[in-house]
Amino acid sequence: MTGPLATAPTLAAAVSGAPARLETVGVPAQVEAVGGAAPTAVAAILVFLVAVVLSVAVTYRYARGYLRTRQRPLLVLTVGMLLLAPAPMFIRLLLGNVAVVTGTERTLIVTVSRLCGLLAILSVVHPR
Repeated sequence: MTGPLATAPTLAAAVSGAPARLETVGVPAQVEAVGGAAPTAVAAILVFLVAVVLSVAVTYRYARGYLRTRQRPLLVLTVGMLLLAPAPMFIRLLLGNVAVVTGTERTLIVTVSRLCGLLAILSVVHPR
């Protein structure tokens, strides 16, 4: 295979941490991945995906419960759960691909989301 994709790194090379050279449309770029063994990386990705699915499922169940009962505490609990689990995961994924957001800013946004979620849940558990 010739052309710009001929030197594209394989998934195994990218996951294993082996440096790979990627050239696209005549613009050379150095792509280097750092990490552990490929099975460890695959396991980490699978565990992350399972955590996302479970957190979305739990939040969905809370939302269905609210829609069925229309009780305000259940709505607050739903929002709190959303801010505590799935939102930080999606924020990390989205902001991790934006160059203008630093790692510190991303961490701050995720932490604020979790804090707001915990405060919402706490307001339901311990009402005034």
